[in-house]
Amino acid sequence: MYCSACGQALVAGAAVCPRCGRPAGVAPVPFVYNRVHRHVQTLGWFWIAYALWSVLGALLALPFLEGMSHGWFGNMHMHSMQIWPFGMYGTWHWLMPVVIVTLFLRAILSAAVGIGLLQRAPWARVLAIIAAVLTLIKPITGTILAIYTLWVIAPSLSGREWDGMSRGF
Repeated sequence: MYCSACGQALVAGAAVCPRCGRPAGVAPVPFVYNRVHRHVQTLGWFWIAYALWSVLGALLALPFLEGMSHGWFGNMHMHSMQIWPFGMYGTWHWLMPVVIVTLFLRAILSAAVGIGLLQRAPWARVLAIIAAVLTLIKPITGTILAIYTLWVIAPSLSGREWDGMSRGF
């Protein structure tokens, strides 16, 4: 007979495993395939895809915002206009770096959530809930991903399922 926890060969009649101390004869808890198990892999990959989507958005926004602030769109010198957001010189010159940094921070947060969910890290559930709440206001893709995330891992039953799954991984 072998230990169900570590695989050590047990001496006949031993009450506990000599290597790990697990009581002999205790059967392991059977695996229960629940909602969190069914969706966590997909959810992790969706968060990674959303991170890539955010990076793409930041890279596309960078030249557009730069052009808006320096008047690169034709002969119109938009930086001399006083209508926001075209007149970014003056009081709005700080806006472009803030937007770009925010988009990259969102991508880093999304990637961390995706990797954490795929690795079933104990902290990933809390971070995913926080990221989902922050992402709810991002139209279409962010809102759909946030609702799906909250549906899968926010209920208290999902918390117990996550705790059991992350310990057993």
